[in-house]
Amino acid sequence: MKKTYKISNFIISLVLVLVAVLFMGFIGDYWFEANDDVLIKDLLSGAYTGAPEGHNIQMLYPISFFFSLLYRVVRSLDWYGIFLCGGQYLCLFLIAHTTLKTCKKRGHKIAASLFMLLFAIGVVGSHFLFIHYTFTCGFMSGTAAFLILMHEKDKDKNFEIALILLFIAFLLRSEMLLLTLPMVCVAIFIRWLMKLNKTEFFGCLKLFGAIVTALVIGFVIHQVAFSKSDWKQYNDFFEARTQLYDYQNIPEYEENKEFYDNLGLDKSEYELLVNYNFGLDDKIDTAVLNKVASCYKEQRSGEQPFAPHLKQAISEYIYELHNFSEQKDYLEPGSYFPWNVIVIVLYIGVLISYILPRKDSSNKEIVRSVGALALLFACRTSLWIYMIMGRRIPIRIAHPLFFIEIMILFAMLLKRAEKSSYWPYKIILVAVLLSALSVPNQKAVISAEQRSRELMRMHYDALDDYFDANEDNFYFIDTYTSVSCGKDKAEGEALFSEKLFDRVDNSFANHDLMGGWGINSPLTKKKLAKEGFTDMQSALLTDKAYFVQNKSESTDWLVDYYRYKGLEVTIEQKDVVADAFAIYAVREK
Repeated sequence: MKKTYKISNFIISLVLVLVAVLFMGFIGDYWFEANDDVLIKDLLSGAYTGAPEGHNIQMLYPISFFFSLLYRVVRSLDWYGIFLCGGQYLCLFLIAHTTLKTCKKRGHKIAASLFMLLFAIGVVGSHFLFIHYTFTCGFMSGTAAFLILMHEKDKDKNFEIALILLFIAFLLRSEMLLLTLPMVCVAIFIRWLMKLNKTEFFGCLKLFGAIVTALVIGFVIHQVAFSKSDWKQYNDFFEARTQLYDYQNIPEYEENKEFYDNLGLDKSEYELLVNYNFGLDDKIDTAVLNKVASCYKEQRSGEQPFAPHLKQAISEYIYELHNFSEQKDYLEPGSYFPWNVIVIVLYIGVLISYILPRKDSSNKEIVRSVGALALLFACRTSLWIYMIMGRRIPIRIAHPLFFIEIMILFAMLLKRAEKSSYWPYKIILVAVLLSALSVPNQKAVISAEQRSRELMRMHYDALDDYFDANEDNFYFIDTYTSVSCGKDKAEGEALFSEKLFDRVDNSFANHDLMGGWGINSPLTKKKLAKEGFTDMQSALLTDKAYFVQNKSESTDWLVDYYRYKGLEVTIEQKDVVADAFAIYAVREK
């Protein structure tokens, strides 16, 4: 009989995942959410340098090296995209299977199955189609927290699976895993708190120690792999670039001319910071980026002291808790419905389930449950205010924070249902209803995003075809042009990204950006050297190199830059691609 239940739970879980896969495939195609994942894929696959690279900048070395091996074995497959998609659906399967093993009655299995399916479709939805490694990391972390709370000693391998998921998530996107790790630790603490016995304490302590050890091992391997001086220098540059462009800004030139003069930057070099084409000038190094970021930070801190900033962040946080407006656009900032309302419902549901009097209830159990919820809420509040004060919380970070919180609350309800089956499943049915009501909105958001990305694809596919047709040339692309067609884009057109599993071409790409997070790395130097170039500034003037920019944008900044460097250049338009991109020859007079 037990074997039959195990098989049925496995089959039902698999069917739930397949239904989700079919539904997602019916309403849209799979895309990388942003250009970040596209460049990561190019580095891993060999499209960037001509050979699969284990030193992928955005991930830790062990997993990058693993991907590079896969690409070396079969170069024609999109291994990175397969991993991200498969990883998320595997997490959904693990949650569903663990949930069904817990449910004893058919009605409870139906309620739990409906929640998992409709939550996946109506709430997570778009993240299954628009893939970003940051969200995948958060998805794994949330799944691990759920498995930790649902672990049954000597009956399953949830602790082991959770440890593996956390280790992979750390290697995949260490910053996101560290952001969600406090919530994982809260899950471990809640597990011990709800039982309060010596065996559970040492079990949780052992798990925590294993997690820390695994993360340390992954980090040490990464540090050793990146210990060469060229990678150390680049890592410092990468951190400085991240601080400036992701968390600070560039002070205006005219208002800060004395600062830039002392820094040794001419206005034409300042323009390279503004248009993100700093790869053109070796003078713009780590020290320069750090000083520019510090200048802006000092100016900003003077405008808004810490106390008012904190007060504003708390006010924004409270607003976001009860902002139940439907999502209009996929990347819309503050798109937290229905995540936030499900969180509220689950908090209330867990509270009701644990404090309502029952024959086997005790005051100590009630106090522990309230304490567990208070701890969880305090942790999530701290994380959210920290993110809001950092002024950067895109949905690929916000939604995983909601996800891990929902998984912890869901697990607490299921554990309570083992003793009292009445209230927990009533609350789960409310969550089912909310998820179901969100399906039409999620479908509309996905459909609109699909249309906007198809418009974008008409332009950038044409540009890729142009590069392929002129394989003997090399093209340096203006950084912002690589993201958007600017004034030449169609109404509603999305920013650049790529479809997964379509037009897969991992051969060497005869083009590169003039800025962005990958520039100035040892891999950039390797790519330039493959074409016989030593640096971007001189390479752009050679007969085989061309400059690509939105056709409606002026090229005066480039003329001014070379003039400052003592060179007079001519910029001649050679071609126009897809009525959006101009191809220029930049040559010395």
